[in-house]
Amino acid sequence: MPITATAAKGICNIMLEASNGLQLALASTPVIATLTGITAPVGSTGVRYYLKISNWTTSGTVTITGTGTPNNTETYSIAAPTAQQSQSAQLANNEYVSANAYTAITNITTTGLTNGTIVVYYIQAGKFQIPSIMKSKRLIKPYSPNEHNSLIERDKKLLQLVNNTTIDEIKQDVYADISLWWPYMMMGAPTTTASIPAAPTSLFAAAAISSTQSLATQPTAPGMRLIFTITSFTVAGTLTITGTVNGIANTSEVVSITGAGTFYSANVYSSVNASGIANTSTAATMAITGVFGWSLTFLSGQALYTAAVEWFDGTGSWTHPFSFATDGSFDIKVQTEATLTLKGKAQDKLPIGDRTTTPLSGTNRIASLGVNLNDQPLVGWQTVVYLDPITGTSLTTAYTAVEELKVDLKVPQEDHFTFTNTQTFNRAYPQKRECLVDAKLDFTDMLQWEQFRQNLKQYLAFQFLGQYIGTSAGTNYFKSWTWTFPIKTDGDFDVTSDPSKGNVYAQAKFRAEYDSGIAAAYKLVVVTTQPPTYAS
Repeated sequence: MPITATAAKGICNIMLEASNGLQLALASTPVIATLTGITAPVGSTGVRYYLKISNWTTSGTVTITGTGTPNNTETYSIAAPTAQQSQSAQLANNEYVSANAYTAITNITTTGLTNGTIVVYYIQAGKFQIPSIMKSKRLIKPYSPNEHNSLIERDKKLLQLVNNTTIDEIKQDVYADISLWWPYMMMGAPTTTASIPAAPTSLFAAAAISSTQSLATQPTAPGMRLIFTITSFTVAGTLTITGTVNGIANTSEVVSITGAGTFYSANVYSSVNASGIANTSTAATMAITGVFGWSLTFLSGQALYTAAVEWFDGTGSWTHPFSFATDGSFDIKVQTEATLTLKGKAQDKLPIGDRTTTPLSGTNRIASLGVNLNDQPLVGWQTVVYLDPITGTSLTTAYTAVEELKVDLKVPQEDHFTFTNTQTFNRAYPQKRECLVDAKLDFTDMLQWEQFRQNLKQYLAFQFLGQYIGTSAGTNYFKSWTWTFPIKTDGDFDVTSDPSKGNVYAQAKFRAEYDSGIAAAYKLVVVTTQPPTYAS
């Protein structure tokens, strides 16, 4: 028989949370045949419902019904509790996280489960697949009383204390679109968002939507995201767009029009077919514009996002609500790729779906969001470094001596446990943040040594350039990440001369200092084709 892939086909999905962590959807209540009054789903991708049933004395079933993906309903069975479960003073409950992501909930129905009590929470479902390597761990601190009694054995009553789930690593190559989760979690929401061009290009003047329509003006080369502005809305429907995407003709997508507002195409179109926008039932007025992308500015002092992180490790499918960052790094070398990592904590690590299924190998229960093959990672040689006096303008003077750069952001957040009869933390508070920069320099003069000796402040900036996306007002735009750091030495400028090497190099360590010129200690500008609805 064929060999089934496991870890080789792992997947990681992420959704920035509208509210932190587990949200109560139905307060603790006796199990009855039909449960209603469950809090409706939130977010563009819906939620997974997390059910906890305790005190049940007979076997039974639970069915969740609503509007979901991949299915609208699911049923799982619960065996009668064992004697040990019935007598347990701790954790004697049955847990289930829905395999479906629901955008609407009808009810939860049950059979059996006599004397049971149920409480329901929800967790936001993944929105973006992030090609990455992930490691997480559910850590429970054990407790065993150390007391005088007649036994020589140390452990007689082993109990569990609180749950400390860690996000040990999410590591990926740097992408202009796919990696946006990282600045949102490490730096918060962008302080400014600007479209490219600043005034979107008009492609279709405002008019009542008919059964089909053609663009009056085609997107500007090499291609544009389409922006649909909907007004005078009366009836919901869908728009099917057909055109050329990445050189492939007759590529289609469907945009759901749910009300007045702004909607975006998922694809970047170089052209749209004649009568290439087909309407199904929508009654509204529509205008269409196009942009190459957006420029997002992130600063160091903003409130950081938490996320629900889903992970299929090749066997198990997991969700990590209330995931937050504590450390992150951005690492680039001329001869290799650019990589980023994030470490932090999560409220819990919960299996998705029926936990009695065996074997699980190859059963992926997280959303199939598709693989984004259009966004290319950034590699080291596509980098320009600038070094300017603090009294000057950043990104002015190219500095060509850098071979390697690593940025370490420390964004500690303190989790707190309050009495809620659960093992998980339920709130977190930010602490002071730091930014360290480590650079390997080809040491050819004493200029940076003198900056180090005199403890002078400079603007260090580096720009990673990716795919060309268009030209506006004579400026060429590329997908890119551009960092700016007002730096001073961190006390270490190590000059090394190795007789086995051809050059002398210096390992210089810097620390970013708050600067009024950028109103931050560090600044990141991302040029992306991802619409500004990323966090919704």
